[in-house]
Amino acid sequence: MPRDEATISELAGVPTHYGRFDPPFDYGSKGKARSFKCRDVLKQTLNDCCTELFDVWGKGKPSIILSAGTLGDGENAHGKGYAFDLDGFFWGDERFMMDEYAKDRRFYNGINAQLFLYFPQVLSFHYPRHHDHFHMDFNSSKRFRSASNAQMFFVQSALVYIYEQNIGKTGNDGDGVDGIYGDDTKKGITAALKDTGLWGQGGLSKPEVWAKFLTMTRDLAFG
Repeated sequence: MPRDEATISELAGVPTHYGRFDPPFDYGSKGKARSFKCRDVLKQTLNDCCTELFDVWGKGKPSIILSAGTLGDGENAHGKGYAFDLDGFFWGDERFMMDEYAKDRRFYNGINAQLFLYFPQVLSFHYPRHHDHFHMDFNSSKRFRSASNAQMFFVQSALVYIYEQNIGKTGNDGDGVDGIYGDDTKKGITAALKDTGLWGQGGLSKPEVWAKFLTMTRDLAFG
């Protein structure tokens, strides 16, 4: 099956642009319209994810989706046509780029939660070499895994900036977001599950609890 069986030129009716021309490096601009080759399943999943996202985040439909691309070399998810890199969104001249995590951590976490609802693997701001984009692919099981640094970075950031939990002073920002499933993080998760009414339903390792936690986190972030 070819890795380029589908073409993305828009998602949920919004055109996709590329803004990483080198030279010059133009990250943060509106870039130029571009189509991206990928697998059918990636295109459909992205379209469904974005359609829902634009309905729930309270900002309306954007005018541009900025992407760093889909296909790459090798045997990884990009090489097989199963990965998408998301740089940001424009609404006219207003924008939100993924390197602006510190500008609005709640909004960023809302997007991150939405992506995890559709993709088992989402690499984000704190993950090495991903501070300026989200990377999404299908290379993991669609469930919470405490050993996953990618998931723990998201969960910890949500605990601090959505659920207002104190999980320590580790991590680059000294806020406890370090990707490690430690005692302070476990206590924060317990408190968040109690706050959302999810305590006693089997914990985040239960797929249905993980999905409910993601949905509630997303809605709180955008609300």
